[in-house]
Amino acid sequence: MFVIGTAGHIDHGKSALVLALTGMDPDRLPEEKKRGMTIDLGFAWLPLSSGEVIGIVDVPGHKDFVRNVITGTQGIDAALLVIAADDGWMPQTEEHLQILNFFGVEHGIVALTKVDLIDDPNWLDLVEDDIRRRLKGTKLSDASIVRVSAREGTNIEELKNSLRELISKIIEKRDIGKRCLPIDRVFTIKGSGTVVTGTLINGSLEQGEKVIIFPGNFSTRVRTLESYKEKTNRAQPGTRVALNLVGIEKEDIKRGDIIFGGEKQIRSSKIIDAKIELIPQLANPLKSNMQLAVYLGTRESLGRITLLGAKALKSGESAFSQFRFREPVATRIGDHFIIRWPSPPATIGGGTVLDPLASKHKLKDIENVISSLQTRSSLEIKDLIFSELAKNQYIEVGNLLTASHFSSQEVTDCVRLLQNKNKLILVGSWAIDVAYWQKQIDKVLNILAREHSTHPLGKGLSQVELENRLDIPKEPFNWLIATLIDSGKIVRKDNIIALATHKPRLSVEQELVVSRVLELFEKERTNPPTKRELAIQMPNSEGIVRFMCQQNMLIELPGGVLFDRKHYEAVKKEIIEFLRSNDTISIQQIRDLFGFSRKHILPLLNKLEEEMVIRRHGDVRMLV
Repeated sequence: MFVIGTAGHIDHGKSALVLALTGMDPDRLPEEKKRGMTIDLGFAWLPLSSGEVIGIVDVPGHKDFVRNVITGTQGIDAALLVIAADDGWMPQTEEHLQILNFFGVEHGIVALTKVDLIDDPNWLDLVEDDIRRRLKGTKLSDASIVRVSAREGTNIEELKNSLRELISKIIEKRDIGKRCLPIDRVFTIKGSGTVVTGTLINGSLEQGEKVIIFPGNFSTRVRTLESYKEKTNRAQPGTRVALNLVGIEKEDIKRGDIIFGGEKQIRSSKIIDAKIELIPQLANPLKSNMQLAVYLGTRESLGRITLLGAKALKSGESAFSQFRFREPVATRIGDHFIIRWPSPPATIGGGTVLDPLASKHKLKDIENVISSLQTRSSLEIKDLIFSELAKNQYIEVGNLLTASHFSSQEVTDCVRLLQNKNKLILVGSWAIDVAYWQKQIDKVLNILAREHSTHPLGKGLSQVELENRLDIPKEPFNWLIATLIDSGKIVRKDNIIALATHKPRLSVEQELVVSRVLELFEKERTNPPTKRELAIQMPNSEGIVRFMCQQNMLIELPGGVLFDRKHYEAVKKEIIEFLRSNDTISIQQIRDLFGFSRKHILPLLNKLEEEMVIRRHGDVRMLV
């Protein structure tokens, strides 16, 4: 499926040529027929003997309607550049050619029309030579030139054959599963409702499917689907289509809106980064912060430009730039666009979207931004993946290059290939920049080293605390920790993480404190101190006590009650032996056995219950 767009100066016979080729008059508006001049877009199609159908978009030639030309040129596969033999190359011929160039249209035919008005064949040769000279260096430099007369029918069949030959050289638009329809016409049909038309790109579309309209994110369904006046159940990318939408009023949508396959496919932003190029004939330089009319898809948006690495651009120059719009725009990497002065309106250049989800850049970062955009300008999938990871550090593969002209399968395959070459890190569903991953490894080791230096008696950091200190999702974090454990750099015990080389050590002074603590517990066997009491009796001993608990020298019971470990084990053993002989034990019996007060007995029983040694039965305890 292919779509060809006309181009050329006013009154050079574009619409008449379409009529001669297809038998369809593309001028549909009463005002167009009254004035004999194309004002808005016209549509027709040319069935070929092969069964293929070529869609044709006819554009106006008057300079006042260039915005409609830009809208019609979006999405075409080839151009039919129409030049009248009696006029030759004219201003709108030049402007239309520039628009074709900026949209990346590489295929085309020149129709030299109105040859019936020329009696001198040498004149036609001169006109052709001039056309060749002007096309040199453009994307249509190799376009064939066919001399035709729409009025007389001269060489119309030859032109059809040339069109047939032309499309045989064009690669069909790919179905990447990201269907997108920039709307170029909205109207209503009595009894049916709202109908929109456009050129379908990036994916196929089926009758009955749900779609989303941007902006506004209106959800609707395709009631009926037509292509070239024929109802169809499925339309392929590159096809002109008309959609009858359910539950949408004409007033809800307009030219420039976009139909997407789903919300996940919509990536919009008020800021984009791009590479622009100016026309060679620009009179005044382009400067930063100027307001421009930017034509993306079928939409015209006002935005201010910031030139990156340059203060101004002169005619024919190019630069990376940032556009900031009043309203969000939905674009994809590689989308072409046209820029014009808003007033008086004039085309000044075009460009390619490189980052559809950009953010404002700081002056100190401009050099790195330009380097990143230079990488992205190749539009190669691996370069785009590297650039996205350098920008975001990590990203879920399902969200990687969503706003691009690559399918999700192509992205996934490339990610795996780059992983196999150690060019990126792939953890579950996450792709991670290699340099960033190494920084996270270093960060974990540095955090633990600082923790051990600050708290030499501590076991380490809890896994939760360590995770909170890192800027990385949970899935990659868990894999990072597992990798470091496997490599022998860190250890984990009871969800406490430490460097593998860490060994809590006591100074001579601290060892003396430990001895004093143990002596105190030996003296107070029936009334061991709580953590609070111990802190009062031995100020500044909290760190030592915590260390002793970690090293199992002290046993901490619920409520902050502490026991010397040997004493605790002895008490536990005696309670077990008592229960084996007596089946149950009461609080009073424990008081009689050990001389403890209720303050110590209840935490002791709770601890033994936690350890699944005993269980409660009414007011007594029994062995589990």
